[in-house]
Amino acid sequence: MSFSFGFAGDDIEEDPDDAPTNPQTAAGAGRNAPPPIPAQTHDIDELLSTLPDKISYSIFTTTSPKGHTARLPRRELFDVRLQLMAEDEGTSPNPLTGLDDADVKTNVYEGGYKTWECSIDLVRYLLDRGPRKDLDDLVRVNHVIEMGCGTALPSLLLFQYALKNGLGLYFTLTDYNADVLRLVTLPNLILTWASTLDEESSKEVFGEAGNPLRGGPEGEHGDVYLTPTLLQSFKTTLSSLGITLTLLSGSWLPVPNLLSLIPSDPALNTFLLASETIYSPSSLSAFTEAMVGLMKRVHSGKAVVAAKRVYFGVGGSVDGFREECARRGCVAYEVEFEGAGEGEGVRRCLVEVQMY
Repeated sequence: MSFSFGFAGDDIEEDPDDAPTNPQTAAGAGRNAPPPIPAQTHDIDELLSTLPDKISYSIFTTTSPKGHTARLPRRELFDVRLQLMAEDEGTSPNPLTGLDDADVKTNVYEGGYKTWECSIDLVRYLLDRGPRKDLDDLVRVNHVIEMGCGTALPSLLLFQYALKNGLGLYFTLTDYNADVLRLVTLPNLILTWASTLDEESSKEVFGEAGNPLRGGPEGEHGDVYLTPTLLQSFKTTLSSLGITLTLLSGSWLPVPNLLSLIPSDPALNTFLLASETIYSPSSLSAFTEAMVGLMKRVHSGKAVVAAKRVYFGVGGSVDGFREECARRGCVAYEVEFEGAGEGEGVRRCLVEVQMY
């Protein structure tokens, strides 16, 4: 069964077809649900081969409390719909699962197509404070992990920063649904890379037509042609900078299976990001176990989790998350950040987590 978080439209991407339904209890949502999808990694080349020749995008812009602005390109949802419908050819009973009126369908879809307001809070936080104190301190991080990434706005910001500053980092992005990684996460990474190209590189990739992502009002919406030259340049840039992408779908449980698929070394300073991953008791427990497992493997690691204080109707809460962290040997505390606003009276907050 499916359920919605039941909050106002600001919770989800502004799309007229994404009207939320009434919330159900977590127990009701999980009743008769299929078994969870096992975790697996995905080959970047295979995912790239499934993308169309052209994708449509819009620019998401947000400004932090200190006045720093981020411009992050995202693939348009209508473009994802068109691709899914073209691929289906009547073989699936519901090819648009996740693009209908449900926010979550237990063990089927976990909300990855939509941009949640807590992930925007996390972007604003990173703009002002970064992994430790300033975004410039990203040079002290080796591995960025975003769990439940979806459109991956927080990771896009750090990916953009790494590209502009020539930082060789590991990025591991996980989402329950492989199609979200294929149709949204990876295209957004490509668009973000393209947005950082200088004039000379843009001419090599886009030719005389120019780079549609290089600022200006005309670049707020548009199309990008995924030519073989563009895709090869994307991969070459990552290789030359030492940026490694791992895309992983499926369940966080069992955690040992998940951990075996994520690159790690005790010396890798790890920064873990997550938004809206603690909405139900089962999700909260699985996420916390996986998060702790990842941080235990390294000498230096911390997590920042963006969430609503209480998820009415589905049972998750920040207090429950902090209690679960304490049981697993972590300290979790709310970060003072005025960029986390109010959503229909439901407070949003950021929680930083570190091992004892």
